[in-house]
Order: sequence, then structure tokens, then C-alpha cells
Amino acid sequence: MVAQVMNLDRIAEMGKEKGYVVEQDVDYGAGQIDIVWNIGVHHAVPDIKCGFVATEPDSGTGSKDAEDNQLSLRKIEEAAFRGIRSGLDKVYIVTDNEEMAKSVSGKIEWLASHGSLLRLDAVAVGFSPGQVERAVIKPSQKRVPKGKKTKRATGSHGPRFNRDKSKRGRINKQKRPPHGVM
Repeated sequence: MVAQVMNLDRIAEMGKEKGYVVEQDVDYGAGQIDIVWNIGVHHAVPDIKCGFVATEPDSGTGSKDAEDNQLSLRKIEEAAFRGIRSGLDKVYIVTDNEEMAKSVSGKIEWLASHGSLLRLDAVAVGFSPGQVERAVIKPSQKRVPKGKKTKRATGSHGPRFNRDKSKRGRINKQKRPPHGVM
């Protein structure tokens, strides 16, 4: 965890170098945010708040997150929503390495693809201080090359949903009493 602390210190320094007001270890009521950059745009516009939430892969729960460079969906959601509930405009989930950051961003994109009122991929992203590539979430249309997508196998929903749609109507009409008869 010592490397994580040094990475967070470097993030705070980068914010100060850019002229941002930097807060460390703050709690706006929804849990601890490790670093917040307050970016002033204009005196009439509220500051943009970018928060950095460090992940804790080895929390003593028997998890092997650090070994396989994967964080659980629960940890990712918890970190992202802690930042959102704290009023941050953007939440960067800080990981130990670039591979884990890509995994976090992929899981955020997966969560967002399942539909909700909140576009989680517009608010949160995985980030590693030593990351070379830009920390953005790529839609599946751009990540998966054409022709590589697989269709889901039919038959997983049972016979009721896999019937020919033209037969459904005929079956339902046979079961209904004639119009006007009770």
C-alpha cells in the first residue's frame, strides 16, 4: 500500500502544479475521498470537482484482487457511488497498475451497458498514475472488431419465448373466447 500512497501524493502535486485547489482525505458525507481537485472555470460557475478514490485490493476479506489485476464489481460500484454521492463531477478510481485500471474501466462500461438512470461511464473511470494511454471508456462497438461479436444462443429462455412469433398469436386466439361471449 506504500506505492499507492506515493501515487496519491503525486496526483495531489500534479493538481497543485496546474493551479487547482487540492483537498486531501475529505469526506463530504458519503465516505472518504482521497483527493479532490477543485477546478475554477469562471467566478459565476461552480468549481468542477474531480475526485480520486484509491482502491483497496487487499482489505483482509480473502480477496485476491492484486494477484489477478481485477477488482470486484462491488468495490468498483462502491468507489464510484461514494464519489457521486459526495457531489463530484468526475470520479477517477485509482488502481495500482494500468492493467487493473483498464479492467475497472471495462467493468464500468459493462455496468453502464445494462441501462440505468445514471450513465456511470460518463462519471467514473479507472485510472493508474503510471498509465500511458488516455483513461477513457471505449464503447463495445469500438473495442470489438467487426465480425468478432457472437450471438447469444437461443433456447436459454425456454419454449415459451423461443416459439415462432407467428404461432404465438394463433395459440392465444384459440384460447380466447369469441368476441362478445363471456
